[in-house]
Amino acid sequence: MAEKKPKAEAPKKEKAPEVEKKEIQVIERIIENHEIAPQDAFGKLSRAQIELIKRTVALGASDDELKLFIQVCKGANLNPFLRQAHLVPFWDSKASRERRAIIIGIDGFRAIAESSGKYAGNDDAVFAGEDVIKITAWGDDKKAYQKDLSVPSTAKVIVYKMVEGQRVAFGATARWSEYYPGAKKGMQWHRMPYMMLGKCAEALALRKAFPKLLSGIYAQEEMDQAMKGEEATSGKDQKVRADVVLDAVKKGSIENLDEIEKKMATSEKYTAAQKTEVKKAIAARRKELKTPPKGVIYPDDEESA
Repeated sequence: MAEKKPKAEAPKKEKAPEVEKKEIQVIERIIENHEIAPQDAFGKLSRAQIELIKRTVALGASDDELKLFIQVCKGANLNPFLRQAHLVPFWDSKASRERRAIIIGIDGFRAIAESSGKYAGNDDAVFAGEDVIKITAWGDDKKAYQKDLSVPSTAKVIVYKMVEGQRVAFGATARWSEYYPGAKKGMQWHRMPYMMLGKCAEALALRKAFPKLLSGIYAQEEMDQAMKGEEATSGKDQKVRADVVLDAVKKGSIENLDEIEKKMATSEKYTAAQKTEVKKAIAARRKELKTPPKGVIYPDDEESA
């Protein structure tokens, strides 16, 4: 009797934008109405809805990262689909793997402050001083050239909070030299230097006014500076980072090696020589992991003998 051939799976159909939009509205309602229990971060979310979040506001996140993200959004009454909160990928050089950080947008900062019932508005940023930086621009002939860009030296924002019936001011100053992430990562800073520095100052002031609500929470513009100088690292710094990766390779599992190899292929932090060195180390580690203990013969080896 002839064996029945398994039915081929039908290709998955992409959801229409209207259907996806309705699902997003359902997810927003579940998060905002606290229908997700603390003991179950996913709560009433279906697997399809969870995957939708991963494709949109939490691109590439693992289930654990997404659970934490949803709990933070729920606890802080933030709507990720309104860009109030972001799950941002970054490369952890110590662990030699990609991780994700929860970043709150400036609108999220304002929403958290307003939820306290004590937020009393803020003044527009006041800028002082002027610095000139060099940036790369492109001419009509599509050739790159250097040009000067005037940027503010400092930005100060005052946030108001009701304290015992009084409207109290909390001011904070952000300095360009401390927050500008550098030419490589500063595209938005080049386009809107005043707005970007003003956001940093406002985030500082809001955190000063509402420390219990905003302690440990940072805006994307503040986090940009954490990568400052990455594009201008010295050979010594690169060697240190390469050594960390090589150590991770020596101890890594097959899954770790796949992740490291994928990241190294697209990373701009390492030289071609360093990438070649890591590639050789990965190949050696793969061979080591496939080497059987003494006296044990793998079936493949037995057949080929």
